[in-house]
Amino acid sequence: MTDLIYDIGMHEGEDSKFYLLKGFRVVAVEADPVLCHAAAEHLREFTATGQLTIVNRAIAPAPGQVTFYRSARSGWSTVVSQWNEDNAARGVPSEAIAVEAITLAELVRDNGDAFYMKIDIEGMDRTALQSLVTSPSRPQYLSMETSFSRNPTFAAVKADFEALAELGYDRFKIIDQRAVPEQTPPAPASAGRYVPYRFDNGESGLFGEESSGDWLTRDEALTAFRRLIRNKWVQVLLYRRLRLYLYYTAIIHRLSGRYPNLGWYDLHAKHSTVV
Repeated sequence: MTDLIYDIGMHEGEDSKFYLLKGFRVVAVEADPVLCHAAAEHLREFTATGQLTIVNRAIAPAPGQVTFYRSARSGWSTVVSQWNEDNAARGVPSEAIAVEAITLAELVRDNGDAFYMKIDIEGMDRTALQSLVTSPSRPQYLSMETSFSRNPTFAAVKADFEALAELGYDRFKIIDQRAVPEQTPPAPASAGRYVPYRFDNGESGLFGEESSGDWLTRDEALTAFRRLIRNKWVQVLLYRRLRLYLYYTAIIHRLSGRYPNLGWYDLHAKHSTVV
């Protein structure tokens, strides 16, 4: 088993830290140079030994320079202009900066096969994943943020599953990221070493066989997601008119003190070559 993990969308290094503490080598990719510098300082004990490699690049369909919209809200930065416009409609501004880009295929060619790859890059997850079609490398386990939070349609979610299936992934879990702080690393660990770790909001959480729930076939997982969409039908309908959706969320917050949301779901996938 390879001991390498790719953290695509490192952010502040919170996920990388968990992987490192479990004993994995980590190649972490982040487009924001400020976050890269901060993570390098925070995790310098791991960069000093070479256990952590930080790649200050954006993941894109092709190499070269791209526009990166550094959001005023942490975790909302993106290279996707439509997502940036959506953020602006929500009252969240950004700063446009030029950054160098790399494809996932190039990244794995340069760094090798991985046990696990986490992808969370605000609107680019599926597009980035599709570049691996040109590479023979397949992480044994992979997770990606679904398209649902910004494109709440069954067609968008189905396209996410199809991208994974094209790469040979045939077992899936749907993880509600709001429940990640409730996750507890199992002892003994099924991969790496046991870490008594407490997850915060915004972290990706457990992975591989340690991730929550049972593995589902693609049809079973799609059925589960269709049911999830049906249960959120009011928000899904309103989202087609973003102004109406934002007005609705403001009213609900005023009445209840909470913001309704479409949810943040990650797809975890297991490759067909893994027993």
